[in-house]
Amino acid sequence: MEYILKFIKVIESIEQDNTYKVAFARAILECIELEEYEQQGDDYVIYQYNLVQKVIKYYWNQIAFFNLSQGPSSILEARILEIEEEFYQHTAVTYPVWYDKVETFLKRNPIRFERQVKKFITIFNKGVASKFKASRYDKLELYELDTKFKLIRFTNDQLKSLKEYGDLLNQVIDYKWSRLLEEYNKAPNIIRKVVGSKDDKIKRQNLLKHRNLLLQYYHLEGVKDFYTGELIEVDNISMEHVLPFNFIYGCDIWNLIIVSKETAAKHRGMIPTEKDIEQLNKRNEILFNAIQDTKLQARFELENAIENHLIKRYYIDLIG
Repeated sequence: MEYILKFIKVIESIEQDNTYKVAFARAILECIELEEYEQQGDDYVIYQYNLVQKVIKYYWNQIAFFNLSQGPSSILEARILEIEEEFYQHTAVTYPVWYDKVETFLKRNPIRFERQVKKFITIFNKGVASKFKASRYDKLELYELDTKFKLIRFTNDQLKSLKEYGDLLNQVIDYKWSRLLEEYNKAPNIIRKVVGSKDDKIKRQNLLKHRNLLLQYYHLEGVKDFYTGELIEVDNISMEHVLPFNFIYGCDIWNLIIVSKETAAKHRGMIPTEKDIEQLNKRNEILFNAIQDTKLQARFELENAIENHLIKRYYIDLIG
């Protein structure tokens, strides 16, 4: 437990100007969780090649998908913006995507992929790995850094401790990372975004219950497209967010609408207008009045959104 307490102290001592160390700590734990390490004698090693691929994933999802700034001195943010420019220049994509799509794009050209990985390894060797490995409170080293072979080395006891207390350490890392991001971002659900950025594929909720609720209580005179007002067939329905999903990172009924699949394609990745926001607020008031005497969970979600002016507040944060 002493080793874990030292690990936690290093995380807690991270300054407010960047998020490098929390990303590195999380990558270590993910590599151990996925057993991406190998035994060398009595010790275990994790190659930086594996570590930085995790880091690229975290930073892409937070910066390019969620649009979360990592602070004023983030060299890694500049590297992600470089990848982002390359990705959007060479694809037909016009909206934010999760890292799995970008990783596939990068790996189509092995030279391009290896070039990016090498850049991140260089950054971490110079500014993170050597500074993270030792606690400022004493001389206990958390691992041995081998810059020649680009790896970090753990004793058997250290690895066992990290395995045993991985969940606890991840909670400490997520909390610290979220607090750091709150200094530089005005956005909802930051802690949820930090936790989610580790996922290999984006997780979305099943929207069927929200769709059925809108059909039952709101679209009583035929299903109409939220944006165009045109009637649409049930088999042409698409459930969409007004405030972008990558900003809200939630599937609450007060932000969900029904549109045609054609309209959904046109509006994908677009920022709503003030008119859209006004229309959504009116829709929510009508929907709330229709279900206020029920015990549906949506009733309480709508009531909270209306009373606390969530849509207006989030829209102001969204447009800056």
